[in-house]
Amino acid sequence: MAALQIKSFGGISPKVPPRYLQDAQAQTALNTDVFQGSLKPIAALGSTVATLTKSGTPLTIYRFGQNAISDSEYWFHWTTDVDVCRSQIAGDVSEWTFYTGDGAPKATYNTIALSGSNYPTVSRPLGIPAPSTASTVSVTGTPTEATDIPETRVYTYTVVNKESGFDFESAPAPASAEVSVRIGQSVAVGGFASIPSGYTITHRRIYRATSGVFLFVAEIPVANTSYSDSIVAEDLGEELPSLTWLPPPDTLKGLINLPGGIMAGFTGRDVYFCDPYRPHAWPVQYMQSLDFPVVGLGRMDTTLAVMTTGTPYFIQGSSPDSMVVIKSDLEQACASKRSIVSFNGAVIYASPDGLVSLSPSGSKIITEKYFTRAQWQSLFSPSTIYAYQHDMKYFGFYNNGVTSGGFIYDAATGEFVTHDIYVAAGYNDLQVDKLFLAGADRAVKVWGAGALKTVTWKSKKFTLPQVMSFSCAQLEAESYPMTAKIYAGGTLVHTQTVASRDFFRLPATPSRDWEFQFEGSAEVFSFAIAQSVQELASV
Repeated sequence: MAALQIKSFGGISPKVPPRYLQDAQAQTALNTDVFQGSLKPIAALGSTVATLTKSGTPLTIYRFGQNAISDSEYWFHWTTDVDVCRSQIAGDVSEWTFYTGDGAPKATYNTIALSGSNYPTVSRPLGIPAPSTASTVSVTGTPTEATDIPETRVYTYTVVNKESGFDFESAPAPASAEVSVRIGQSVAVGGFASIPSGYTITHRRIYRATSGVFLFVAEIPVANTSYSDSIVAEDLGEELPSLTWLPPPDTLKGLINLPGGIMAGFTGRDVYFCDPYRPHAWPVQYMQSLDFPVVGLGRMDTTLAVMTTGTPYFIQGSSPDSMVVIKSDLEQACASKRSIVSFNGAVIYASPDGLVSLSPSGSKIITEKYFTRAQWQSLFSPSTIYAYQHDMKYFGFYNNGVTSGGFIYDAATGEFVTHDIYVAAGYNDLQVDKLFLAGADRAVKVWGAGALKTVTWKSKKFTLPQVMSFSCAQLEAESYPMTAKIYAGGTLVHTQTVASRDFFRLPATPSRDWEFQFEGSAEVFSFAIAQSVQELASV
């Protein structure tokens, strides 16, 4: 071998001994984009596009006002791990938005969410509890026909919040006492339960049953304390729809949108689903219980992926009343809820052994070929990983107790690189195709919008069959200067500030083992080292 050449550049694979790496693989790939084959520097975060107003380090950011293209408006933010879902309500013009992780599950929309400076400023509880008190009923009036057969009635009622184009209706109150009613008589319905603290209620809906089915009677303003029912049976309305519409548990978290107007969330070992297109209604019969405590949820196509402290699960179905639970054959626990990212028809998360990909085409540990378990644990401390997807790549951030930074896994090429950017929260905005990030300074910035960073890329260890000395080298780059470092036998023997594509001379150093490191902020296309200028020209 008269010359060595690197024609393309790849990511790291610490699991493989340096001499067994492929020619394009690296021992170090810091602050670089190698996903197109060349060695390119990534850019630092851009200038501040918004400043978050809540004190403390943000852990969640979310851009509200998604119908508009904007970098600065409007940033919901929390200092806790919050999951946010935009509504799937038909005809919604208020951008109803639901979230968990900030106390009990909540709902908000444009008018109230943006009414102050700390977004979201005002919210509503997601769901309304059923009234705890049955209504009182009494028959009034004189029968017009004394010989008719009396009708036996039972009443119930629900409470409703009609707000900004959306109706939240509760489950019904306990059934009233029975009353017998003849033609010409009415029933006075009253004694309604008081409105629970913290809830906005605008109306009550009254229903009555004559044959075991509650049918709609009337809707009255909440200020009305009674209603006189004189409606004949054939004029009653629809059947009571909210019999099982319970609010979500106060401890629900992990909120996620699924197709068909369904949202899912979890608490403990239980996964809950809302009634389709009714985000406030979470019937308990839709709940699915699993073997292990749930850590977080992801989505791939129409399937809900459930990551747990043990085996992951898949929950499949087009309706929440017919969901099927399938246990994954890949037994990998989820080490961090915030590491879960859904994209490209798969769900990726951090396990104790590496990054795991769950997909219909097969589930696997995608970093198994790059890191041993010990390396993965010591380098990235998987319980600290949180991540976002952007441009079909997985952007992870970590703090291993000694250093903090990030890494990028490219799903298309399989390359893995690291960087020294560390933030606290992020949001991938599909509308503007930008990854927004925020740190402890509460400044929102755009990934890759700043100045180019300095790349550090170190090659594999090229081991020759015999001792050899090289006299010259050449670095092809888009611009200069770049720094090239030459290692022989594991020792740095030459550092060159490369000013052009012209070859440069090397000191006479015999060795079997050669490594090369490049540093700078320009794109590099190739590197070659040879025993003579003539050999260098022929590679």
